[in-house]
Amino acid sequence: LKLQFLYFIGCRHMALNRVSLTLYAFMLSSFFVMLKNTRRYSAPDGASLLDYNSIVAAAACKTNSDLFPGTLEEKSWEPAGCTLAEYTADMTAECLEAVPYLAIGDTIGEQVVAHMAGDLRRAGLGGDDVPMRLVWTPSTRVPHFESDRSGRNQREFMTKVAEFATLSLGEWDLGVHWCGTDEFYDGLKALVLKYKALLKPGARLAMYNMDYINPDKCRESSVWCRTCNTIGKVAVYREIVQMVAVCTGTGMIDTYPITRAGRNHSTDGLHYTSEVVKPKADVLLNVMCGTDGAGSNKLGLWYPNIECNEAEAKARWRRDPVANAHSKGCPDNTNEFGCPNDNGAAARRYLDHKAVEARQMAEEAGRNTNVETSAPQREAGTELPLCKKHEDLFPGKLHDFQWVPEKCRLKFYTKQEIAQCLERKPFAAIGDSLGEQLVFALRSGGANVSAKAVWSPSMQWNTLTMSHKTKINLMDYVTKEVEYAILSFGMWDIGVHWCGVEDFYHKLKAKILKYRSMLKPSAEMVLHNLHYINTEKSAESWVKDCNPHAKLVVYREMVQMAAACTGTKMINTFPLTLEGSEHTRDGVHYNDSVVKPKVNILMNMMCGADGEGGDRLEPWVPPMECNEEAAMERWLAVPEANRFSRGCPDFLNEFGCSNDGGDALRRYTDRREAGKKKEERAKGVTRENGAQQEEVTSAELPLCKK
Repeated sequence: LKLQFLYFIGCRHMALNRVSLTLYAFMLSSFFVMLKNTRRYSAPDGASLLDYNSIVAAAACKTNSDLFPGTLEEKSWEPAGCTLAEYTADMTAECLEAVPYLAIGDTIGEQVVAHMAGDLRRAGLGGDDVPMRLVWTPSTRVPHFESDRSGRNQREFMTKVAEFATLSLGEWDLGVHWCGTDEFYDGLKALVLKYKALLKPGARLAMYNMDYINPDKCRESSVWCRTCNTIGKVAVYREIVQMVAVCTGTGMIDTYPITRAGRNHSTDGLHYTSEVVKPKADVLLNVMCGTDGAGSNKLGLWYPNIECNEAEAKARWRRDPVANAHSKGCPDNTNEFGCPNDNGAAARRYLDHKAVEARQMAEEAGRNTNVETSAPQREAGTELPLCKKHEDLFPGKLHDFQWVPEKCRLKFYTKQEIAQCLERKPFAAIGDSLGEQLVFALRSGGANVSAKAVWSPSMQWNTLTMSHKTKINLMDYVTKEVEYAILSFGMWDIGVHWCGVEDFYHKLKAKILKYRSMLKPSAEMVLHNLHYINTEKSAESWVKDCNPHAKLVVYREMVQMAAACTGTKMINTFPLTLEGSEHTRDGVHYNDSVVKPKVNILMNMMCGADGEGGDRLEPWVPPMECNEEAAMERWLAVPEANRFSRGCPDFLNEFGCSNDGGDALRRYTDRREAGKKKEERAKGVTRENGAQQEEVTSAELPLCKK
């Protein structure tokens, strides 16, 4: 070290020609590397041989941008133009004591927390009293807001203790929780503003940008990791994170070049070993506490040099097919968030968007030059009227996640308008998974919208106000808050919970009246009719065997009769599901290309064409009279509706309604015979009391006239 130092001093006195200047620059960089290395060779009492910080304070990196370019060496990031202080366990403990830290987000941020906690623990400085916490919010689709991985609530630490917080999101939204660029941007921006409001005054929030994802390191079993994380998609999502930061005034920490340089140190394509995580922790600690752990020479956050222009940026991202569509093989489990693999729908939206842009440009050009083009005038003159009656919706066709009627037009609701409608009219879907799908689609614009699903899937199900998976009692919500409810029954009763037409009809009617009595007087309630079942799309044998077309027709008519006899109006989307019959994954449930148009029809019924209740679409009133007795005889006469087809499940016995082998038909036949005998006896009595006594003959039935 002495020789190197003397050589450096000697260079200062050399003539400043080109050779000496080159040598001088080389020796200067070597000297600072030498000084930095002294941090790794400490005296027994922990003091450095040279006071590194006092010598190189002027050369410390000032902002996040100064860190790059650089090189990754031995768990250390070496910037080319400045120095980044490496933190020891003692310095980390001192920093966290002065600046309590909260990591919010996914496992990318969690890895940095785990690394710092491990360093402190190995140095005997760790423990529950270390002011560092994690709030588990892995994606914009499932924000937890306040709890860690174990479910422990960290609200008090967040709102009263934390001085510095980071938000790390994007990897889940890019892959397994993909819902498109619009949904990710809006959801991320809402989360940033949410956490800024929760943190105590004076506390700082920084956003991590997404790291490098190395698909070559994905595990063999993780197909989605290799197929969902294309370079183009990551680039767009990184830009989305930057735009959110700019539009919310939030500084950023970007360690992408570090993870890019250490891409071979990835364990699964997304997470990295300590070779990379240690330098990332050093960057964070330099931001929080400077070069010495006590606040000197803090590293400044990065503020992207772009303007906040959300509309233009969203349009650009939306036009990128790679960013808006899952690659082949991406998972379908995103359906639970109402965002399934769109099978190319994003690319089709892109083409439609381009066509709209071209038309708008042509119209704008016509206006700017005061040229009145004939095409827009014709369109304005022949604009279809707003749809008023439910039956006016059909016929029509599905196009780009919308139902386009031939006779009239519907208002197309955006996510913001859906949220505003639900704020005025809290909504409940009561019944089976078809209503639950509507709620998932409504809540895709934000988890806090007023839309909840009550799980009561069949007539054999006794619970009235419980949610599905969470088992939360929604009695107060149903009875005190709901302004608009939809009842959706029949799919289970036609198949796995079949108990016959008589049982279904009478229990359905009772349930309709029960829920009407539970809702507050001002609330509206409509009944959802059964939609089209595409048995060819199901892998389940019982779906194919238990749902013949004749059975579906009878059960649809029963739902309509129950509506007529209880004075309940309906929503009927059967033609829509028939048109989109190929867009189903199991024959019963449909993807977004069908569900979103159903939601749009519902919104037009709830809040009208202006979003505030004007020009509302009227519910459907079935064109039939309430004649239960005649209808029941007609339904009982249909064999397919009154017995299971071969192959239907026998576990229905738990409801006492097993495959009856034709009992319903025999009961129907016996009832008809008894009715005939009763009629004949009545006729016989009349004849005996009359003047004429005629012998009862088995005359041939008259020809059908009507």
